[in-house]
Amino acid sequence: MRWWQIRKRDADLERELRSDLDLEEDEQRENGLPPNEARYAAKRAFGNPTLIREQTHEAWGWAPFERFWQDVRYALRQMRKSPRFATVAVLTLALAIGANASVFSVLDAVLLRPLEFPNADRLVEITSLKDGKPVGTSAPDVKDFAAQSRTFEKIAVYDEWRKNVSASPGGDNAQELMVGLAPLELFEAFGVQPLLGRLFTPEEGLAGRNHVTLITEGFWRTRFQRDPKILGRTLTINDQPYTIIGVIPDVIPGWINASYNQLRGLSLWEPFLPMADVWSEQSRSGRGFGTIGLLKPGVTRDMAQADLATIAHNLAVSYPADQDMGVDVIPLENMRSGDLKPLLLVLMGAVGLILLIACSNLAALLLARNTARQREFAMRKALGAGRAALVRQVVAEMLVLSVMGSGLGLGMAWGTTRALRISDPGHLPQLLELTLDWRVMVFTLVAGLGTCLIFGMAPALVSTRVEAAGVLKDGGRSSSGASRQAFRKMLVTAQIALSMMLLVGAGLLIQTLQRLQSQDLGFRIDHLVQGRLYLPPAQYPTPESIDEFSDRLTERLRALPGVRAVSVTQIYPPSDRWRMMFSIEGKPISRIEDIPSTVFGVVDANYLETAGIPIVEGRDFSQSDREKTLPVAIVNQAFVKKFFAGENPIGRRIEVGAPPRLLPDDEWMGSERVMVTIAGVMRDNRDQGLALPVAPQLIGLFRQMPPPVNSGFKDLLVRSNVAPQVLAPSIERQLHALDPRIPLPAVETMSEYLGDLTAVQRFTSLILSGFAGMGLMLALMGVYGVAAYLVAQRAREIGIRLALGSPRGAVVWLVSSQGLRMAFAGVAVGLLGTVLAARSMASLLYGISPLDPVTLASASIALIAVAFAACALPARRAATIDPMQALRTE
Repeated sequence: MRWWQIRKRDADLERELRSDLDLEEDEQRENGLPPNEARYAAKRAFGNPTLIREQTHEAWGWAPFERFWQDVRYALRQMRKSPRFATVAVLTLALAIGANASVFSVLDAVLLRPLEFPNADRLVEITSLKDGKPVGTSAPDVKDFAAQSRTFEKIAVYDEWRKNVSASPGGDNAQELMVGLAPLELFEAFGVQPLLGRLFTPEEGLAGRNHVTLITEGFWRTRFQRDPKILGRTLTINDQPYTIIGVIPDVIPGWINASYNQLRGLSLWEPFLPMADVWSEQSRSGRGFGTIGLLKPGVTRDMAQADLATIAHNLAVSYPADQDMGVDVIPLENMRSGDLKPLLLVLMGAVGLILLIACSNLAALLLARNTARQREFAMRKALGAGRAALVRQVVAEMLVLSVMGSGLGLGMAWGTTRALRISDPGHLPQLLELTLDWRVMVFTLVAGLGTCLIFGMAPALVSTRVEAAGVLKDGGRSSSGASRQAFRKMLVTAQIALSMMLLVGAGLLIQTLQRLQSQDLGFRIDHLVQGRLYLPPAQYPTPESIDEFSDRLTERLRALPGVRAVSVTQIYPPSDRWRMMFSIEGKPISRIEDIPSTVFGVVDANYLETAGIPIVEGRDFSQSDREKTLPVAIVNQAFVKKFFAGENPIGRRIEVGAPPRLLPDDEWMGSERVMVTIAGVMRDNRDQGLALPVAPQLIGLFRQMPPPVNSGFKDLLVRSNVAPQVLAPSIERQLHALDPRIPLPAVETMSEYLGDLTAVQRFTSLILSGFAGMGLMLALMGVYGVAAYLVAQRAREIGIRLALGSPRGAVVWLVSSQGLRMAFAGVAVGLLGTVLAARSMASLLYGISPLDPVTLASASIALIAVAFAACALPARRAATIDPMQALRTE
């Protein structure tokens, strides 16, 4: 019988039962009984109709479902009778399951969800390796990889550049956007089909024929309101006209772009031609491009790795620039997760601990509630209910709680993921893909059902082990049992241990964030504003024109009220990732692998004054250091320590760029090398980010460097005597007074910029601190529940103690010692768990050990104090028990 026919069959059964009863009644009348006696006689002869119904339902096969539905309805009635218990239980589950679903949705977006590309399993990232570290690829290498490889169907090199983009033919109202540079092969590898128009042709990758562009669907929608006649329109990019030839969907994710953190993804694409000589041999050492490969069907990553390793070895034999260079083939899904994988695993572990704490707390609540229902269970058992029926009833109640908690938790997760997607903390492009898809739904369902089965079964088994006669005779008190109390204590001990691990993790991350933010960076961050601008080569084609514009802008900004110093530069701390090879006069180099390198940057003469970096030896740059004067440089203390230990560096000469006899064409200097003289030594300042040690650094004047180094990409530093935030409009006005076509995309204080650099750590610390607080609150509830239960169950004993003269302080200690014993046991177990989990935290910390004794001691003291505080109210209640009242109830 099908389930949807049950009601019809029930109605048929009722009619049949009434009909049979009526027939029996008629038969009794025919036998001579009066009508009123005939009815009763018919019922006696017919039997129990309820039993007949149940036996019939058993034959239909739906009795188990009916009993389950009866249990569910009874559970709902019980929740209506105990609204406070139901509210606490559902909210406890909702918080834990909602937190787990929220973090799992991030994990799903970053690690688990398949890439939405055709042949996604065959897409890989290709990168060159230097000393085992990825350094990107060079265009000539990629060209050779594509020509010689036997395992790849497509290999495409790509890049992204900051460019000034305007929809006006005259370039007015330009906006700085990140523009992708890619050949046709990149779109073919990703399986991108244009919504309108066409993709690039191979010929459009040549100089002079590359002034065409593809725009993304989002750019088409926001800038052109999805104009169907967009093809053939002109965009002005860096003051040059580009023709729109197609619209592509927004399918290429932001996380493939190294500069996403700066400009929030790509809006348009040009053919790959970042520089005219990008394919020439002198560009072979110029690395840093991204490369995507599409494997041939049936080819594994290991096969492709071996294939490219052989090609890289042959290239190293033929080209000095490729010596000691390796190659790595990485699945594209690994590129999506990037550096977030360990962070997400830590957060997932944290919410897992929260779920365990919440569930153990819920099990303790259920156990206490079921213990109070011992008389009910005994009565049902005396009326014929087996233990299985009692267990089924308790599990049904837990299932109802789990479903309600999971539903509410899923709603909380939806709100959280929406907030994350909007706020985008840490500027993580992966967060834009957050959705509650079917994986998150399944995870939430499994978490809820797992809670029901694992943490509902133990209280059910313990609570339904009742002796009906004893419980009914003693009123339920004899069934409290030491085993139940021991089980509850074990649950609370587990809660404290898990809370200990969360507290330690949160404390370590908070201290990491504090150390990152409060460390001495080597420069002054107060009253310092930074921004960036780009001078397009169409209007500023020579170093002289760039220098002239920079000088004029500096003069205008310095004249603003409150401005103390201004610098137009191409670097600023705390992250200067530009590296340059060099050689020291008098220290000849015979092998390529011995060529030293340093963090390198070009600045103007006002840089050190504006940045607030002091000179510790020699002199600063001077306005008299011009294009035709002796080129000078300034190095930091780390440079002196490594390359001039025990020597006076002032006056020493350094050739910037690789020695020409070893590498004829340098990555940045080309065939032009510059010999600079060290004029001064500056104090060490952070040049590799906030978490890495200071590296050797050399800075020179951009007006004394060759054209490849003195480019139109400029950064702006302004130090003032007034609030830095008020300067942004004035800076933009002065810039547009010189050239209204140049946008100023981002002006922020140095404090805001440093805050962006620590946004991920700050976000993680906040989340983990919230989890730790939640765990601490649940642990407090657990300790309080055990202590309160102890007082309720031992009220008679406590009354006798007080009647015999026991001091009330002893009663307080009797109750408080229970919580303290659980706290000490939980702290001990939590310390062991922290030691075992220390390795997983080490990569996320800075300046502190994962087993920091102060953090461990602080967390231990906090948990013990919370446990003692949780016992205070029950202990006070116990100390005020009236002995006569307690004994009278017996």
